[in-house]
Amino acid sequence: MKSSLTILRGSVGSPSSLSLIKELQNFGHKIIGTDANPLSSGLYLCEKGYVVPKGNDPKYLQKILQICDTEKPDLILPSSEDEILTLSQNKRLFDQRNIVLLCPNYDTVLTCNDKIKTNIFFVENNIPTPRIYESKNIEFPSIIKPRFGKGSENVYRLDNSDDLEFYQKKIKEPIIQEFISGEEYSVDILSDFESNAISIVPRIRIQTESGISIKSKTVNEQTIIKYCKEISKKIKLIGPSCIQLIKSNNLIKFIEINPRFGGGSILSIKSDKTIIPNLIRLTKNEPLLPNIGFDEEMVLLRYYDDVLIDQDKLLDKL
Repeated sequence: MKSSLTILRGSVGSPSSLSLIKELQNFGHKIIGTDANPLSSGLYLCEKGYVVPKGNDPKYLQKILQICDTEKPDLILPSSEDEILTLSQNKRLFDQRNIVLLCPNYDTVLTCNDKIKTNIFFVENNIPTPRIYESKNIEFPSIIKPRFGKGSENVYRLDNSDDLEFYQKKIKEPIIQEFISGEEYSVDILSDFESNAISIVPRIRIQTESGISIKSKTVNEQTIIKYCKEISKKIKLIGPSCIQLIKSNNLIKFIEINPRFGGGSILSIKSDKTIIPNLIRLTKNEPLLPNIGFDEEMVLLRYYDDVLIDQDKLLDKL
C-alpha cells in the first residue's frame, strides 16, 4: 500500500472533523469529505468534497459506494452515529473493494448507539454506571435523555415530578437515569482489530458548548485507563472511540461509548503522538508503534475559525 493514503471522512461539518482533517493532511494524506449539508466548512478544507444523504437515508449507502468506486479510498473514518450504523452493517461491501472501514462490527455499534443496551453491558461486566430508573421508582434529581441520541442533545436534569412530566412529552423514547454530580471526562481510545486498546487518553471536560469540549485537559488517571482497556476488549471496539464518564471524588460512573473520534479528540491526538501513525499502520496492516504514553496536563482551548468561498464554488449550489 502506498505511503500516502486517500481517506474518506464523513460528517466533515462537525467540529471534531475539522481538526482531524488538518492533522491527517499534516501527515501527507489526501482527505475526501462527505456531509449532508453543502454549507459544511469541512467540505471546502478537504481535497475533494461530496454532498451526500444523511446516514439513515436509504440512498446514503449507494452514494458512498459510488464515491468509493470513483475515489478509491484506502480508509473510511465515519463520524455520525447514523453513518456508522449503516456502514458497519455493510462492511463486506468495503472489504470487497479493499477499503478499510475503521469502526466496530455492527453488533457492537448497535450496543453503543442504544443507551439501554450500553447500560446493560456496563452492569453485566461490573463497570460502574448510573442506574436507570423504572417509571415508578424515580429519585430526584435525575437525568432524562433519549434512548438513541448523540452528545448532550435533549439531555435535561429533573428536579421534581413536574419536570419529569414536561420532558417526557418532549423526548422520543426517553430514559431516566441517576444524577451524578462531578467532573465530566472523555476518554479517547484507539483499538486494534483484536480490540486491544493501544492508546488511551483521559481528558477532563473543563467547559463544553453544545455538548462538545471547548476547554479540556489531559490527565493520567490509571483507574479510568484500566477500566477502558477492559471495556474495549469486552465490547469489541475497533479503531477510534470516545468513552464518557463522570468522576465524583473517588467515585467513577461510565455513561456512554461512542465508536468514533470525539468532539475534543484532537487534544488526545496531539498529546499521544502514536495515535495517527498507528491509525495509518492499522490501515496498512503494518506492525504498530509501541505505546509511549501521552503528555499529561496538556490543555485544549478551542476557538472559531472561518472558511470563505465564492458562491459559484459551493457544492450543490444554493
